[in-house]
Amino acid sequence: MESNEKNAKKKSTLGIIRELGDLPADVIVTELGLSKIFARHKVSIKRAVERGELPPSVRLFGEPVWTVKALRDHLNKRLEAAKKESEQLQRKLNQISA
Repeated sequence: MESNEKNAKKKSTLGIIRELGDLPADVIVTELGLSKIFARHKVSIKRAVERGELPPSVRLFGEPVWTVKALRDHLNKRLEAAKKESEQLQRKLNQISA
């Protein structure tokens, strides 16, 4: 196993994925690039897009690509939606228990 691949697997098992945070917003990331960043197979990246976990890609030279900004924005929107959902659930629970 290559050193970079070992590092990617080690990072993913620690739950730390710094690459997206370290890259400039306008950098273009390929499907293969995402698979390496997340230490997942390319098929897993496709499935994550289908599930809405990753944003839809655009095609560049016939290959799916994203910008780092699009990936970060999508993740931030999902986190904000999860926060609102949690707050709504907490309010409902408070009303029930009051």
